[in-house]
Amino acid sequence: MSGGLLSAWRMWDQLYYHCTRLQYVDRENQNLFRVVIKPYHGPTLTTSDGVVLHRGDWYAKLHLHNCLLAHILRRYRGDDVQMALRVLTEVRQSLPALARFVADHPRSGQIRVLMGTTFLHRGSQHLGFDVTDLPDTWYAAYKTWFFKFILSNCHPEGWKRLKTGNSPLVPKRVYISKARLFRRYLDGEEP
Repeated sequence: MSGGLLSAWRMWDQLYYHCTRLQYVDRENQNLFRVVIKPYHGPTLTTSDGVVLHRGDWYAKLHLHNCLLAHILRRYRGDDVQMALRVLTEVRQSLPALARFVADHPRSGQIRVLMGTTFLHRGSQHLGFDVTDLPDTWYAAYKTWFFKFILSNCHPEGWKRLKTGNSPLVPKRVYISKARLFRRYLDGEEP
């Protein structure tokens, strides 16, 4: 990705940030997560550790800071496997601060689940997340297109990467109960 395009994306990201309710988890330390705490409006969801999220329950919608991720990957050179491991490492390092952010949030007692939608779902089960397909809707089609656009801008090979991958690029829903997040990344009880 060219430096000019990355600068334009940074300006767009700042505008996007100010037009949404996104909150940085830890801006100073370049945490990859930004979140919106909001009521859930989807079908009932149950995590693998038995936490049920009903319509109207509070959850943390996770957003990866893709612009920051693009900056990190721009400095890093390696093949796809090395880049995937780099992303996994960055995400893993961001999770304890995410747990602390949720624990300290005024709605912490009401938040039941943290959930996001991403292409970067491989390896997320090792981090404690559950992974499911998105419902087959126009929103899923939009997310697929949008994430391919982001990937083409994050990956050093750009649009070529979309043609060379050996598995289809399909975004998935990833989620984790607050209780599991705290056990793993706040209390350090689970591996």
